[in-house]
Amino acid sequence: METFKLIVTVLGGLAIFVYGMGLMSDGLTRIAGPRLKNVLSYITRNRFLAILTGTLVTAVIQSSSATSVMTVGFVNAGLLNIVQAIGVIFGANIGTTITGQIIAFKLDDLALPAIIIAVIGLMIAKRTLTRGIFKTLLGFGLLFFGMTMMSHELKVVAKSPEFMHFFSLFDCTPVGSGFASFFSILGAVMVGTLCTMLVQSSSATIGITIALAEAGVISIWTAVPIVLGDNIGTTITAMLASINTNANAKRTALAHALFNLFGTIIVLTSFAFAFKNAEGLLAPIYFHLVDIFSPGEGLNGENPGRFVAMAHTVFNVANVIVLSPFIPLIARVTEFIIPGPKKEFKEDLEPKLLATPELALEAAERALSDLLRKSWRIASVSLRNCSKAVDVTADEIERAEREVDLKRETIRDYLAKLSKRKINGMEARRIPAILHCINDAERIADLGVVIYEKSNALRFSENGAEEMKSAIEKMLKHLTEFNTEVISRIAGNFSELSHCKNRQWEIEHEVESGTLFGATEMRKEGSAEELVAYIAVLFAIKDIARHFGNIAERTGKVYNI
Repeated sequence: METFKLIVTVLGGLAIFVYGMGLMSDGLTRIAGPRLKNVLSYITRNRFLAILTGTLVTAVIQSSSATSVMTVGFVNAGLLNIVQAIGVIFGANIGTTITGQIIAFKLDDLALPAIIIAVIGLMIAKRTLTRGIFKTLLGFGLLFFGMTMMSHELKVVAKSPEFMHFFSLFDCTPVGSGFASFFSILGAVMVGTLCTMLVQSSSATIGITIALAEAGVISIWTAVPIVLGDNIGTTITAMLASINTNANAKRTALAHALFNLFGTIIVLTSFAFAFKNAEGLLAPIYFHLVDIFSPGEGLNGENPGRFVAMAHTVFNVANVIVLSPFIPLIARVTEFIIPGPKKEFKEDLEPKLLATPELALEAAERALSDLLRKSWRIASVSLRNCSKAVDVTADEIERAEREVDLKRETIRDYLAKLSKRKINGMEARRIPAILHCINDAERIADLGVVIYEKSNALRFSENGAEEMKSAIEKMLKHLTEFNTEVISRIAGNFSELSHCKNRQWEIEHEVESGTLFGATEMRKEGSAEELVAYIAVLFAIKDIARHFGNIAERTGKVYNI
């Protein structure tokens, strides 16, 4: 019965710890979310800024797994190339060590006050940013409260012969020669790898390892190989995220695995070299390196939690320093292992970005721009067909229009999934605005089909032919420029609205006033049909201008611009 109670308490503490870590990560993501769209501008400059960006983002959201999944999503969407993505992954490995460092500080006394303040704050806070701050504080409190529960009960475990016998199976404490058993070290690495693969969080398993070391259940000699295994196990998240993605996204996940695997092999190799420190303690060279940066006499058992956290940090920082010059080589290695076509498939609406609504909305707006380009292409080709300037068939027009319809439905489904996520007020306003815009864009394609059908009736008889041709060419030029300006607004250039509205009014005015009707007299037999078709084309042009204006206005109204 006592054993059962002990196991339940340890697992309960672990559950609170993991939940607290998740809350803290979610809270920090909500705080930083609106700024994450600026991340790409830094990543794309050079590999060193990519490493720095990966470090900072992971330090903020407290999850290298989340950063890795996000990066795989960026690559699959064509926003990053493989070299840039590897740089971000390298940085994420450094950023994730911040979690271990926080856990290693003994802040247990702050746990309950943080929980109390956070709960009160969440009860009264309304703004997304404020709630994100209190949620982060609540996660912080629960993290240390769960850690305290685990540590207290694990000290009891340290006195249990059964548990100690289990942990002794992979005890890596060096013998007199300064070296531990190779099989014990390998076993500890495998334990760390398997635990992280199951928990899907290296931060959680490192927290458990720190708790075990602090409780005296395992020594630092065993804890460090377990931490190395944790680093290998965390790559499984990115590997799973890369399933059903393009070749470059798979290569990114593979690079993450190779990074941690190469680093672990290098560190394990260093275990074969042992020497004595100033106090005469014989230990592998890596432990001496970690001891330099750890407070107190870590090799003598002082501050074991801090030693384990520092071992994690030293591993990742040293790994990045050693391997960052070889990022292009690693990229080529992944390309050799995972061959792929020269022209990569790019997923515009990357599902993995749904976890970060701000980035998902950016993806939806890019897809809207692409939809608008496709729709305008149908309309512009149809307008050029009025004067027989292009050779296009009805089947080609209809096929292009069906592609537009499919694209609109895909964006609509993506936004429906996004609306079920936790989103703030601004994000909630952007979703219906984009939905209205994709309907406007799709309607432009429909009008393009109408224009194509009417263009076949235009033969441009002698009377008024030049005026009619000139009018259509003039409108084609205006609408092409209008399309470019609207796409610029979707991309965030909000200074174009007044110009867009003036252009819309100008087109509508010219159509409604009849100044572009060309010949005003009834011409030869059959000219009435041609004139009716011509007028239908002009009013379709007016409607296209109206839909362009709607999109221009809606994209700025969300931001009160």
